Amino acid sequence: MEVTTRYSNPPNRGSDLRKLLTVTPVRQLKTPPECRTKQRQRRLRGEEVDQLTADYLAGIEAGILAERYGIARQTVFDHVRRSGLPRRYPKRGPGEGNRARQMYLSGMSLATIGDHLGVDPGTVRRALTQVGIDIRDPHRRIAPG
Repeated sequence: MEVTTRYSNPPNRGSDLRKLLTVTPVRQLKTPPECRTKQRQRRLRGEEVDQLTADYLAGIEAGILAERYGIARQTVFDHVRRSGLPRRYPKRGPGEGNRARQMYLSGMSLATIGDHLGVDPGTVRRALTQVGIDIRDPHRRIAPG
C-alpha cells in the first residue's frame, strides 16, 4: 500500500509541467486552407447535345467543344459515346497502323515507334496486338520451355 501512495502523487509535478511548457515551443494552429468554391454543374439541353455531336462530327476538337459549351472534355466524350458516335483518335491516321507494323517488324522498340508517331508506347502495343503482331520481350529474354 505504501508503494501506491508514494508514487500516485509525485512531488514537483506542477513545477515539472511549467518547465516543460517553457522549454517546448508552442505550436500554432494552422488556419484551414480557403475552401474551394463548389463546382458548378453545367447540364446541356437536348438541342445543345445535338449541336455538340454535330460539331464533333464536323471535326472540331474535344477541347474546343468543352470550352465552347462550358463542360469538361471528358463530358464531351461521354455525350459522344451516348449518342453512339465512334470516337476519333487524332494521333493515329489511316496509314499509321501499317507504318507502326513495318517499324516494329524492322526491329524498332515500342517506345521509339511511339516517339515517332507521337503516341504512348502502350498505344503502339495495343494497335500491334489488334492486328495480330506478337510483341517481343523487351528485355530479350529467352522464353522458357
